[in-house]
Amino acid sequence: MAIKFKKFARYDQACAEKGKPFTVRDELGQVRGTFTVSLFDMDSKFVRVAIEAWGRDNKEELDKITDNELRGTMLFVNCFLHGWEGVLDENDKPVPFTPANAVDLLRDDEWLTAALMAFAKDVNNFQADPRAKKDDEAKN
Repeated sequence: MAIKFKKFARYDQACAEKGKPFTVRDELGQVRGTFTVSLFDMDSKFVRVAIEAWGRDNKEELDKITDNELRGTMLFVNCFLHGWEGVLDENDKPVPFTPANAVDLLRDDEWLTAALMAFAKDVNNFQADPRAKKDDEAKN
């Protein structure tokens, strides 16, 4: 008889799906914006399903795109980037979050893209907030 080993959660699933805010600061401490990003972990069934569904739903459009970097940026934006605050245009005016605007921003700024991807791939960023658990226990 095969042994059934205990499975351990590496992150909080609800947090990973909903996304967490991430304020990006550059080397000079300038805030580039606060981005809501969900977990991008290929070991996650949720992530694999989200990617497959997005690919299936957008197959016709994706088949026309030969630039793999653009396809990857579109995938990240549509599956893992849920919004932003504080992103500005060259005249310091707020830029509204749309998938098209996000693709343009990330294609224009490789440093920002790398920062967002690093955050999204780190399961440590998607742990349950221990204060929330304490608040729930205090209510009981």
